[in-house]
Amino acid sequence: MNLDDIPTGSLCVIDTNVLVYAEQGVSGQAQRFLRRCSKGELVGVLPQTVWQELTHRLMLAEAAMKHGSSRSNPAARLAEKPEIIRGLSLYQSKVRNLLGLGLRFESCTRDDLLQSAFALQRRYGLLTNDSVILAVAIRLEADGLVSSDKGFRSVDEITVFAPSDLRI
Repeated sequence: MNLDDIPTGSLCVIDTNVLVYAEQGVSGQAQRFLRRCSKGELVGVLPQTVWQELTHRLMLAEAAMKHGSSRSNPAARLAEKPEIIRGLSLYQSKVRNLLGLGLRFESCTRDDLLQSAFALQRRYGLLTNDSVILAVAIRLEADGLVSSDKGFRSVDEITVFAPSDLRI
């Protein structure tokens, strides 16, 4: 189901890719979804892993925008240049603005990782962060998981909503 199909009042756990698509303007559905969250029509929850991954990706994008991109392991190259990192701040503003949209922060518990995520990883073959996101969604009894990751298509514990209008 696409993001416009999410019923009003739903609690949705959001994956990083949907936030990136909204920020980059490549999915109108992702942008409308975040507007619905900001209006209180939907409850958007970002697991800790999503906050961290999004922050990292936005930092790398800002560094590439300001200082040119490196095709070979940009994170490692950036780590060698702390003076550049100190000068980055746009990505921090973007992350803080998510709180202004009413998106909630959900910590990942020990059981999310060691019990649920590992079991979900074995069952579905998900990457670690994806299995943790799914574990948090199940623990919260979320109405939906919002992601474009194909790995979630076979999940049957929760309804998965994905943007169907990606322009990339």
